[in-house]
This record gives sequence, C-alpha cells and structure tokens, in this order.
Amino acid sequence: MSLPYMSDKSIMRPTVRTQFGGLNHNKSAGDGEIFWMENMCSREFPLLSPRRQRRQVTTLDNTACGLGAKDALFWVDHPYFYYDGEKVGELVDTQERPHRQFAVMGDLILIFPDKKYYDVRSGEFGNLNNGASFTGVSFQNGVYEDVPANANTIYKAGAAWTFSAGDAVDISGCVVHPENNKTAIIREVDGDYLRFYEGTFTLDSVLRYTADEEGLSAGTYHFAPEETVVEFDLASDLAEGDTLTWNGTGIDAVIGGVSSVITVAEGDDGDPIVFADVPVDYVETGTVSVGREVPDLDFVCVNENRLWGCKGDTIYASALGDPFNFNVFDGLSTDSWQSSVTDAGDFTACVSFNGYPIFFKENSICKVQGDKPSNFQWTQTSRFGVKEGCSRSLAVAGDTLYYFSRAGVCAYTGGTPKVISDALGANIEWTSETRHGVTGGSDGIRYWMSVYNNTESINNLFCYDTRYGGWWREDDLDAESMVCFEGRIYMLSTDKGIYTVGGEDGTLEDPVSWEVKFADSVRFYETSDSNSQNKKGLSRLMLRCELAADAVITVSVSYDKGSWHQMAQIKGASATPWDSTGGNKMNSYNVPLILRRCDSYRIKLTGTGNAVVYSLTEVKYAGSNLQGGALYKEE
Repeated sequence: MSLPYMSDKSIMRPTVRTQFGGLNHNKSAGDGEIFWMENMCSREFPLLSPRRQRRQVTTLDNTACGLGAKDALFWVDHPYFYYDGEKVGELVDTQERPHRQFAVMGDLILIFPDKKYYDVRSGEFGNLNNGASFTGVSFQNGVYEDVPANANTIYKAGAAWTFSAGDAVDISGCVVHPENNKTAIIREVDGDYLRFYEGTFTLDSVLRYTADEEGLSAGTYHFAPEETVVEFDLASDLAEGDTLTWNGTGIDAVIGGVSSVITVAEGDDGDPIVFADVPVDYVETGTVSVGREVPDLDFVCVNENRLWGCKGDTIYASALGDPFNFNVFDGLSTDSWQSSVTDAGDFTACVSFNGYPIFFKENSICKVQGDKPSNFQWTQTSRFGVKEGCSRSLAVAGDTLYYFSRAGVCAYTGGTPKVISDALGANIEWTSETRHGVTGGSDGIRYWMSVYNNTESINNLFCYDTRYGGWWREDDLDAESMVCFEGRIYMLSTDKGIYTVGGEDGTLEDPVSWEVKFADSVRFYETSDSNSQNKKGLSRLMLRCELAADAVITVSVSYDKGSWHQMAQIKGASATPWDSTGGNKMNSYNVPLILRRCDSYRIKLTGTGNAVVYSLTEVKYAGSNLQGGALYKEE
C-alpha cells in the first residue's frame, strides 16, 4: 500500500515579531509593518506602547492665536495677550484674528503682526512703533553735547517726547520747508526738545553781523544786503556777541542785551562790513508728525542680537540690540540693514538656525552670512523650501531643522534638505487652504507635526523620533501652535486647550485608548531561499505583553480585507499597579482564531490604558495558489 509523501519539516511556520517600527501608511507596507495607529509613541521602542496621558494646562476663552515661552508660557487669546496666565495687554482686534508670531529678545517678547512688545522685567506692554503729531512745531538752532549747533533741534512745548537717543524717526507734514520731511536719527532727548546732528534741518535765514572778541567801534558802516548798498551810523561800540540783523528795511540791533532799530540809507560811506547768512528758528504752519516705524513683517526671528524679518521679497534686520529701529544707517557695525531677493517669489518663512538667519521661499533657501551690515550678504540656492502657509512647521530637533515643503517633511542640516515623510503616505494631499497650514514643534529630540489629510479627511498629530528615524501617530489633535518649555512640548489646540505631557500642572486626561493595524500579511513565510505567496491560513496567535491595572487589549483579525473579527480580549489584573520601569508581570497569551484559508489577512490590536507589547507570534500554514487547495508540501 502506497502512503502519501510527508515532509520531515512542519507545515506550520511561526513568525515572531519582537521589533515594531513606526508607521508606514502606504500600500507597499510589508508583512509586520504598521499601516495605521492611534495614540502610539516611541517611548518603549522597539516595543509597542501607547502614548502617555496628556495634561490640559488651561483653556482659553476666545480664539487660540499663538503660543510661546520665555521664563513662562505666554499666549494670545484673541485679542488679549497673556503671560504666565495673566492678561497683560490687548492686541489689535480684527475679524481675521490672525495667528501671532513671537520673537524673544532679551527681556522683550515681540508680537507680530500687531507690532507690540511685552517687557517681562518691567511688566510694560507697548507699541514697537512710536509717534506723535502736533501743530506749532518749531525747528531751531540748539546744542549738541552742550555745544551750540545750528539747525539741529525740534521743539514743541508740552510734547514730552517718548523717543530714545538712537531712534530713527520719520518726519512729515512740513510745508514751510518741505525738505525737512525726512528720516533722521535722534541724538539727544531733552523733555520737549529732540536734538539731531548739526545741519540736519533747513531753517529760515537772515543776514546778520555778530561781533567777535575784538568787537566793533562806533562809526559809519555800509554793506550790501541784496543788490543795493546801504549805510548806517553805529552810535555805540559792539562787544563780543552783540548782533546786527537786517530786517529788510532796517537793522535790528542787540547791544549789551538791549534791542533797538537802526535806520539805513542808500550809500557806501564808512567802512564795509559783512552780514552773514544765518539760520534762525521758525515754526511750521502745518501738522508735523514725528514717528518711529517698524516695517510690516510677515515672518520674524532673532539672530545674533538682532530682530530679523521679511516682507514679500525683502529681508530686514534691526539695529544691533534694538528691535525698535530698522532705519538706522550711520555706517556703523550697529546699523540696521535690508536687502531684496527679487527672484523665485515671496518669502514663506524664516528661522535662526546654526547661527544664521535663514529665509525660505517655496523653492529656494536664502542664508544671510556676515557679522555686521557692511559684510552682510545672502546666498540663495534652489532647494525644497517651506510650503506657503506652513511657516509654523519649522522646529529644530537635535542638529536638524524640520519643516513642511511641497514635497513633504524635510530634514535640513545646512545643505540639501532630505524628504523624510514618505512613510506617512506617498499619495496623500496634505493641508487644506481653509486651515492654518502645518504646525510643528520639538522637545529637542522628537519632532511633532499637526497636519490635515485632505485625501482621508482627518487631522493627524504625528511624532518623528530622531533617534530611531520613524513616525508615530498620536491622534487627531489640531494644534494651532507648539512650543518647548522646560524640556516638554506644549500644544495650543484649536479647541482652545493647552496640553502637555509630564509635570503636575493641569488636569490629567483619562487612560488613553489606542489602536494598531498591521499591514496585510501576504506571505506564508520568508527565508533566504523560500518565499511563498500561495493561499495560507492563520493557525494561532500568541501575544506577549504586560498590562497596567484595568488595562485592556483586544485582538482582531480580518481575512482578505473583510470585516474585523474579535478574537480575544486580554485584561490587566486590577490589583496590579502600573510600573513604567518594567516591574509589571509579563505574560504570554494564546489567541483563539477562526481557521480560514485566505490570500491575505490583517491583525489589529486595540486597547485602553498603559501596556507594552513585547512580541507577536503568528503560526501559519500554507496551501496551493488555488482557493481550497491542498496544504503546503515542501519539496
């Protein structure tokens, strides 16, 4: 009697997974890779574990419009600015309610586009711009450093100017002498007086003779005020400083402090003297405005003690250590600076990175090098830049800058950016024009990104761990802003909540519900010399894990992309407290299955509460390439 051939090798093939990577949301995801996840993280990598519970630090009242940090958290709850939980100022109230950008420079928090500032030391909240308008403004001769100086002073009684020495101000409204409408730098502020360099302004002028130290003896003299020659009799001697001023018809004399008028007649008798053209004070008839203006900036950053920003295709840098002044051009190393980069469209973002201010367009990166205005120069290279509307995606983790481009998430170290987001889905359209774009943040090690998936109509909060080079999806939290503070990431959500992980402040959320869907398993087993893709069956699952008290894991299987079948539910011992250091008891669990031959199958793990999955073992058997064929027979 003939007996069937039996292989000496078992037809059952176990596949043991002990290392679980990050997300691979592509159809090309292989056996064992994670196609989808909810509320997972890399804290136990390469094992599977859910993210830690978040704390809700506070809830805003109005509209979330920006989050930052210095010595404390600060944010905009439109239209109010809060520092360390206290309302300290009001911003421009507009219907658009734009996202606010912040730049921290010393004790100052600079707020754009409102062009406001908050001084954390003094508690002062004010405008970066400063200005006032008055009628009856006088332009005068004055002093500079206690030395007389001509045509250098603006005076208005009661003005009590609030400018500072070094401020570059725009002067406008002059009609008597329109040439005084200009930008000039204030050198001294003295109550109602603003003093500039000598000769800054044009004043009225008169013909005047001023006696020098030798004086002038009494007698007859003549001079030529215009095209005629006139003579006059001087009855008294002039001492040093006494003056004779031509008034058009006669001479106004000030002799020994006493004023008088000297008549003149045509003629050239007596000694000739020279009346000089001398500037004199005058009062403008129009309304004169004096103001210090910070340019409108779309994006800002601080680098090497300067505030940098850009608008359109122009880059601006403030005076050194002075974010209030962008028009100081004295030819010094402390000057402000600006330059246009006219090709490749408008700028989409800027950041300080590796000691340089870097400006992005959608298809180029512009780096400004140099240490003073005289040697500042920019170099532009054609690279993946920041996608328009995604300026908030910029964040530094380790020594790498991450941002969202038209090609996806880029990692930039100073050379050519590298796209690192293929695992999130190669054929997905990201972000919606009706939303705020992509938001990013980092704790120095991991990079978080909140991005909307137009293709699947869902928001995603992803985390990229730079240590392992993988992505993990947390949930659908829609972050308006992110910031790192005290080593933790804080997120301001569009639902008006500020969330973080760790610390003791705020309300702890309920135990996290999580989910992992593995990619389709299409192979029976794979070795160096064998890879069968025939029909197969799943005989047994074994799950090795540890669970917190009252935690639950549910195992489900789907055959040939069909519905999910719950196979088992594993519960943690209610008396066992969770020990994140690994002190919990670890168990292996056999999962009962519906024996079904299939072309492919998927495994899903769902759970609630803290858990760590150490391994997942699948025991499979193979058949032919026909539905219902014989079991696998190895030759």
